[in-house]
Amino acid sequence: MTKVYIETYGCTLNQADSDIIRALLREKYEVVDSEEESDVVVLNTCTVKGPTENKILSRIASIDRKLVVAGCMAVNERKIRKSAPLAPIVGPSSLKSIVQAVSDALQGTPNIYQTAAGKDDLPKTLNAPIMRIPINEGCVSACSFCQTKLARPSLRSYRPRTVMDWIEKSVKNGAREIQLTSMDSGAYGRDIQTNLIHLLDSIARMEGDFLVRLGMINPDHAKEMLPDIIHILENPKFYKFLHIPVQTGSEKVCREMNRDHTVKDYVDIVEQVRARIPEATIATDIIVGYPTETEEDFGQTLRLLEQTQPDITNLSKFSPRPGTKAKELKGLPSDEVKRRSRATSVLVKKIHEQRRRALIGNDYMVLITERDRDFKGRNINYQQVVVKDYQGNLGGSVEVKIVDANNTSLFGKMI
Repeated sequence: MTKVYIETYGCTLNQADSDIIRALLREKYEVVDSEEESDVVVLNTCTVKGPTENKILSRIASIDRKLVVAGCMAVNERKIRKSAPLAPIVGPSSLKSIVQAVSDALQGTPNIYQTAAGKDDLPKTLNAPIMRIPINEGCVSACSFCQTKLARPSLRSYRPRTVMDWIEKSVKNGAREIQLTSMDSGAYGRDIQTNLIHLLDSIARMEGDFLVRLGMINPDHAKEMLPDIIHILENPKFYKFLHIPVQTGSEKVCREMNRDHTVKDYVDIVEQVRARIPEATIATDIIVGYPTETEEDFGQTLRLLEQTQPDITNLSKFSPRPGTKAKELKGLPSDEVKRRSRATSVLVKKIHEQRRRALIGNDYMVLITERDRDFKGRNINYQQVVVKDYQGNLGGSVEVKIVDANNTSLFGKMI
């Protein structure tokens, strides 16, 4: 039997697509855990940043087996063809063609699959203890810097029954953490006459021992449904976690990025959430070095971070992506972008560590979901907790006292 190895890059939505790819391929092929065992490699790719794309292009060139290129990089056919002229290409909305694409790869037929199709009826590998459940792909925004919008251009929401069935089956298979994922959870349902709050209310009423992590919500959507979102986060089935990407502290740059919100919207959301749930984990995204960002604009970003004290900051240097409006702008000097990135990194690490060190001495129940050198899990606020003296299995829960912290993790000792 032909053996296939799947390698995934990018966000949890891409990882969720790989769960579908894996289930489809298992119907005809043997899915293996390493490239060395495989006859065919499927790369599920990401194109959100230039450095990531360059890393994947280098990886494509290094593969000496039959190859299928799937995922968001499918929009960059020309670049793929330079390194892999015979690789079939499968766009993120064409996963139902992945089995045929592997057959094409074995025959040296470089077909391209870019049909826009739903995924509700596709099988999905259901894992434990963490399960990634996509609720929609695409979004309703048009940010000037985003190439992912080109790869997933249309909003496609999964039917509520599909999402709930996936969760129910995952929990039966041992999943304890459910990660709802999408490009923008706040846009969920606008194409199928429902909305995110209705879906979350239904999930909150489901039976089973599991916790839900809500995916990223753009600030404009979060503001519209904020009272209901706070109510959801107060439900014991949900982590007290909210990912709201602001991207910049400058109202001017926010407009120039063609964002659908203001910086003030983000500040208002943070203040209201923390007023009701003081220990809630706030995650945000920041891009430094956007082409129109002045030194004053950059200073406003630093001041915003100081003001709102996010617990998690996904920091990126601006990367001009082909096909986007921002690609047409004259970029800032690379040395200046790097300087701003370094300065921001120093600040966010300080903020993150201060926020975590303030929790030393607190007691939490921790759901153990990972293990590398030590066991790791999440408390109810979705903060990572390292529990070195845990001796159980993944998916177990344990009460710990926080004894130390750094800028990324809490360190707990079992009580």
